[in-house]
Amino acid sequence: MKKLVLNAFILSVMLIISASVYAQAPRSSSPVDSLQRRFSAMIRSNDSSQKDLLKKELYQLTKSKDEQSLTLAMRFFDQLKMNATTDSLINVIKKRFPKGNLARNTEIQIVYDEKDPVKKEAEFQKYLKKFPPEKFTDKIVFDYGYCDVASAYAQAGNSTKAMEYANKLESTVWKGEGWAVIAASLKGNGDLENAGVLIKKSITNAENAMKSNSQSNDTRFISTGYYTYCGMYADILYRQKKYEEALSYLLKKKLGGRTYDASEKQTYINLLIALGRNLEAFLYLNDQIKEGMGAPSDLTRFKELYIKLNGSDSGLSEILGAARKKQTEIIKQKLAKEIINIPAPLFTTKDVDGNTLSLADMKGKVVIVDFWATWCGPCKKSFPTMQLAVNKYKNDPNVKFLFIHTWEKEENPTEAAINYLKESNFSFHLIMDLKDPVTKTNNIVTSYKVSGIPTKFIIDGEGNIRYKVTGFSGSDEAALEELSAMIESVRK
Repeated sequence: MKKLVLNAFILSVMLIISASVYAQAPRSSSPVDSLQRRFSAMIRSNDSSQKDLLKKELYQLTKSKDEQSLTLAMRFFDQLKMNATTDSLINVIKKRFPKGNLARNTEIQIVYDEKDPVKKEAEFQKYLKKFPPEKFTDKIVFDYGYCDVASAYAQAGNSTKAMEYANKLESTVWKGEGWAVIAASLKGNGDLENAGVLIKKSITNAENAMKSNSQSNDTRFISTGYYTYCGMYADILYRQKKYEEALSYLLKKKLGGRTYDASEKQTYINLLIALGRNLEAFLYLNDQIKEGMGAPSDLTRFKELYIKLNGSDSGLSEILGAARKKQTEIIKQKLAKEIINIPAPLFTTKDVDGNTLSLADMKGKVVIVDFWATWCGPCKKSFPTMQLAVNKYKNDPNVKFLFIHTWEKEENPTEAAINYLKESNFSFHLIMDLKDPVTKTNNIVTSYKVSGIPTKFIIDGEGNIRYKVTGFSGSDEAALEELSAMIESVRK
């Protein structure tokens, strides 16, 4: 199992690194670059003969003596889902090039796995001695390490060390993102000053890229986080009571045609109220509540602002009633567009307690299947909503929730999943969709043709998928109402 997990990690890292390297390096006409472009075209082709030809050329490439060519072959074998060949090639590369790119890109995991910041730094220093940065063209892996150490120190309250490592980031493409990650850790530990310094650097870095008017992959990647950085900086400025400046940064996102996430919405409301712009705050809250996007605290503030602006609560109940009616209509319209009717792939497996489960045996019940992983941030972000749903239907024998952990990366994924749910107080029915030791695929998630997680399926009593959900918008309560509407709409 350790080998399988490690190889999955290797592939994910190599894909990220290779994409970054190609983005940063000047365009060239080297043999490997030409092969990559040709192989990419072949793998996209609908002509099966092109796939056969690609396999033949990849096997020929495995006879190469250089690591770059072997790595290219490994990547495309992986895209062809030839897992056994991919794993075999990984082992060959690691053995043949013990201080090469693959070894460098995978041994950084030792640094990531260490939680204590002092020990993490020590591991990273050993790593730097084994893989001197000056011997490698691309620096992004080293920046990952600097960022990881800096974040660990930030979370431990050692801002001096955090800033020391933050200032070592040098990858033009990735350093802005790295600074933002470290800034988030500093902010979370209360160091708004240093957090502000770093996120402002991220903003400046992105602005400079945007001003260049370049259409390169580098520029697009650097610019991607710009509005998120602005939102984060606005929150920091708000906490520092710099309200006008905070609002100016938050409005950059709105003027850029982006929508605020849940946290940014709260910051926007807080800023309007802090600046005495109560009517604007009230109208914004009114729209949010109507659209089902408001948090529970929004309703309280909406009532307070209504009374403050009108002098009494006269007419308030009518406004709230109209808002709830509008919200219900929006959910119905949304579900009418999203409902589907596809037979759900059957599976039989065991849960973490050893109980055998069969989807076929659940006929007559509404089943909610939630594919997730401990490393998936968006998956975990949806869990408060899912816990509300589990609580709501816990006494209903005709509604079942199955939380299927898949695409594992940890050495002990079952233990990690159980511990995460326990520590987070989530009472979920857990199933592990681990890689098959022969095919090396996660069979259940593969059968559902899932391309990304989180993905949730609502299956009706006839065993048909009626809804496929990749995320919720709005508050946890609004998301619960939407999920509940899906469940109720497919009951017999």
